[in-house]
Amino acid sequence: MKMYLPVCLLVVSSIGFVSAKSTTEFSTYEDTYFLGTYADNINEDLYSDAGETELSKLDDFEIKYQISFSLPLFQFSNKSALMASYTQLSLWQIANNEASSPFRETNYKPQLFMMHQGEFLLFNSIEYGYRHQSNGRGNKISRSWERFYLLLESQGNYIDYGIESWVASGLSDNKDIEDYIGPYSGWIKINGVEASANIKLTHNFSTHRSGVEAGFTYYVNEVVGFYGQVWKGYGETLIDYNNDQTRIGVGIMLRPF
Repeated sequence: MKMYLPVCLLVVSSIGFVSAKSTTEFSTYEDTYFLGTYADNINEDLYSDAGETELSKLDDFEIKYQISFSLPLFQFSNKSALMASYTQLSLWQIANNEASSPFRETNYKPQLFMMHQGEFLLFNSIEYGYRHQSNGRGNKISRSWERFYLLLESQGNYIDYGIESWVASGLSDNKDIEDYIGPYSGWIKINGVEASANIKLTHNFSTHRSGVEAGFTYYVNEVVGFYGQVWKGYGETLIDYNNDQTRIGVGIMLRPF
């Protein structure tokens, strides 16, 4: 018992709480990171069938990066605001000199929503609103959908978590996307002063298709940390909503603020 007590005290003292999303100021929203990645099943046939000749030969190595932020548009109180956010996720064939190092896929995701913060049983943050997501492409590789969503979260603690559900519309470019990306998701994150670990999951119980993302961050200062990420399943990006693949990446993560 005496040996375990100092260890327990050390663990408790290392716990740190990251900043939660803010209803009063500009802040990060989803994770912001920059990774070098390897994917095992890039769908080259998709681009060949669509006549995208420059993307008919793809490298397994890609840069994957995401930027995400939010800001209040109108504050009803310090804990309740009309919010806007923007998230962009890109896959860059940086080493594919034969194809002039193109961006293979970019997903644009603006949102307009209400956020309420307080104590709501198991949660301290509630969001509900409108989300658009598209890849800005045309013809056979155009992807887009609209969603009205509800998100319940517990943030700013040693263990953070959230659950989300949505209703989708505007599926003309990808009518079967809901067969691959279920209408709900969940996540959990363990925070510390020097490191954090998280896992996110979407699952369709009707079709038994899933997408799982796991990450680990070791913070080197108050701004950034080394970040490793693993993805497995469907829906990593819109272009791959119906393509099952595994991706492993390492790089840097911007610390939430």
